[in-house]
Amino acid sequence: MRGIERRRTQRGFILTTMAAATAVILVCAGLAVDAGYLELIKTRMQIAADAAAIGGAQEVRANGPSNVVSAARGDAALNGFTDGANGVAVTVNNPPSSGYSTGDGNAVEAIISQSVSPIFMGLIGIGTAQVTARSVAHRGGNGGGCLFTMDPSAAGAFTISGGVQLKVNCGIFVDSSSATAIAVSGGTSVTAASIGEAGGYSISGGSSMSPLPTTHVPAQSDPLSNLPAPATGACNYVNTSVSGGAVRSLSPGVYCNGISLSGGARVTLSAGTYVLMGGGLNVSGGATVSGAGVLFYNTANSGYGYGPISFSGGTSETLSAPTTGTWAGILFFQDRGIAAGAASSFSGGAMAVLNGTLYFPTTNLSYSGGSGTAYTILVSKQISFSGGATLNSDYSSLPDGSPIKGTVSLSE
Repeated sequence: MRGIERRRTQRGFILTTMAAATAVILVCAGLAVDAGYLELIKTRMQIAADAAAIGGAQEVRANGPSNVVSAARGDAALNGFTDGANGVAVTVNNPPSSGYSTGDGNAVEAIISQSVSPIFMGLIGIGTAQVTARSVAHRGGNGGGCLFTMDPSAAGAFTISGGVQLKVNCGIFVDSSSATAIAVSGGTSVTAASIGEAGGYSISGGSSMSPLPTTHVPAQSDPLSNLPAPATGACNYVNTSVSGGAVRSLSPGVYCNGISLSGGARVTLSAGTYVLMGGGLNVSGGATVSGAGVLFYNTANSGYGYGPISFSGGTSETLSAPTTGTWAGILFFQDRGIAAGAASSFSGGAMAVLNGTLYFPTTNLSYSGGSGTAYTILVSKQISFSGGATLNSDYSSLPDGSPIKGTVSLSE
């Protein structure tokens, strides 16, 4: 009898131990399942937070900060996390409230949180778990630049020589992959906030660059590629020419076969868009031209062939771009459809005041100018400097800052 009782006791102990072990195994398995479940939610939530931060930063880049919260929450909702639904909270901060980008108006922080009910953790008294994901996106990239050349392979895409002194109070980027994409010679000095290029550079003849270019940087896209072209239409004026010391005022409109100012003419431009339908703009022979809030769109059609922009011969220019609207900060806009147009030349010298962007994405540019300009942005296929120049970057007259907004990327 004692043997039978001993065996019964052993069987009871084994059954009890197995039951306890099974319970522990089930709890561990349940915890593992819940941990995986929560990790899946966390992963999905992080994707949504990244999308929200990028969407918010893109909104700041395109339209300013006024609708950044709704834009970011909209992107979070598209990725499965809607603010105020199912215990989800989507908090958007511009600038971020924590991290490395606090106080930076170009950065957007998105924080998503949700109370999640685990499947098995309730068995051990854990009713809900708080899951949170955070992301910060930043408007950066080429946003600090003001001089860009877009030719992908040309040698000397950026050329400067002859003792010219160039000071660029912002960034330079040269897209060419050539080993001599930048060519500096003849006792020339180039100083900039930063210099980057896809290729290499050549410095000779006692010249200098500060800082030295950062080479083999990935090529940048056209920094104004998203900017729409102005509308064109029928000719309002044809063969417009002012010369012989005449004093004239010109109004916005479509100028077929361009505008020519020479012989000491003094011309004032009213604010608005001047469509140069072929012929371009030629200012020479001591002419004076001035205008605030003006945009020149240089294009062509089958009847009027493309002509470059040319300032030469002791002219005086005081021109400024619009400060608000679609083309805020854009002074000259070359039609992107012009495949092989003649180079434009801005050589007004010390009397040139050009507040705005000179945008010639598929044609070349020769430039020299004074230093009395709040800001000048140059975007061209290739560029050469024929005289000393200072490019400033004071965008205080533009409510949304520089028209070069840069790319958006995750930073935290």
